[in-house]
Amino acid sequence: MAMMDLAAVRRRDGGKEINRKRRAGGKVPGVIYGKGLETRSLEFDRKSLEKFLATARHGTVVVKMTVTDDAGGKESYAVLKEVQTHPLSDRVTHVDFYEVALGQKFRVEIPLRVRGKAAGIEMGGILEVITRSLEVECTPDSVPEFIEVDVTALGIGQSLHLGDLRFPAGVVPTEKDLRMTVAAVNAPKAEAVPVVAAEGEAAEGASVAEAAGKKEEEE
Repeated sequence: MAMMDLAAVRRRDGGKEINRKRRAGGKVPGVIYGKGLETRSLEFDRKSLEKFLATARHGTVVVKMTVTDDAGGKESYAVLKEVQTHPLSDRVTHVDFYEVALGQKFRVEIPLRVRGKAAGIEMGGILEVITRSLEVECTPDSVPEFIEVDVTALGIGQSLHLGDLRFPAGVVPTEKDLRMTVAAVNAPKAEAVPVVAAEGEAAEGASVAEAAGKKEEEE
């Protein structure tokens, strides 16, 4: 499991204009919320936040967040829920964090990471990854960065199911159907071969059509 430190400052004011000035000053607004907990508005140093996001976007990371306000600093544990970016510059404009309590189970989406080259690919098969992430239940201190999916043994026509995956201790998928397909190697699709009529057949067809046309004219 990856755990990173991140500092934030509690903000009491808001609005588009104030947040625009924050961004211009190298800050990024955000919020932290949780089940039964107060939603708090925060601001982050852009450089520190972008460094965190470079890691968090490649897996699930638990954040040990120190939030400073008028009463001093308070530590919280959270996972990243949403990142908003500017449509043109792609710069981060807002972030959402979900607060969790150490020792208490919660649900979180974990990315799947494919490992190996499927045996069926050597025979012309096509690997299809059907599920890219899975929701699991675990405590914050046991959140995995990713779940490994080893497709090495898959031949053409074979599939890997949820029940075939290995989960770390304390991590349980919320999906109960162990037959759910995660990845499969499919046979290559056969190309359609155009049907070309023989010269005799084409000529016969043309003669029939001409005869039918003359009959219609005579009538």
